[in-house]
Amino acid sequence: MRWSDRLFRRPPLIVAGQPATGWLGLLTSWGTAGYGAASASSATGMLLSAEEACGSLSTAVCQVAGWGGLLMGVVLLAVAAVLGLVVARGFGPPITWWVLPIMLGALAFAPFRAAAGASVPWLWLLLAVASAMLALAVAGAAVRRGKAALYGWIRIDGLDAREVAHRPIDRVLAPAALAAAVIAGLFGAHVIRLLSES
Repeated sequence: MRWSDRLFRRPPLIVAGQPATGWLGLLTSWGTAGYGAASASSATGMLLSAEEACGSLSTAVCQVAGWGGLLMGVVLLAVAAVLGLVVARGFGPPITWWVLPIMLGALAFAPFRAAAGASVPWLWLLLAVASAMLALAVAGAAVRRGKAALYGWIRIDGLDAREVAHRPIDRVLAPAALAAAVIAGLFGAHVIRLLSES
């Protein structure tokens, strides 16, 4: 069995539930992932440039905000996977397949979140490049899963897409998931910025 088959397994049992519950799980799981990734990336960037990012604040306050934001981001990424399993139940793009590339992408983007004029250690830049390459590899493997990765296993009306084909209207699932992640991510980055300035 290939590593991608182990990483992106189909669930042995899909409980469709109600479409309204599926939408709730889809939006909350992707929103939580976006917020968590932005929080982790912004907080790591702050930690990389604590002196420049903190300004007149004490370094201790900045360190607390940085480590707290990083921990919050990692925990929220884990919570996103739980929401996808417990609430969405296979409805829409499965966040459990996308949490790892999102987390790796957040690490890769962290140096760009450092304060202006900060000198980022070359070791961290090397880690960021490696994270970006891994994120692209894992995301590419997820995309090769086809419709299950982009539209999910469950149709909007709650039917199993392995037994009943997706309809054109089901294509709204992927843009909705992306929009939820982007909006929540922007909000997460804003929250970390406010924490570092308060």
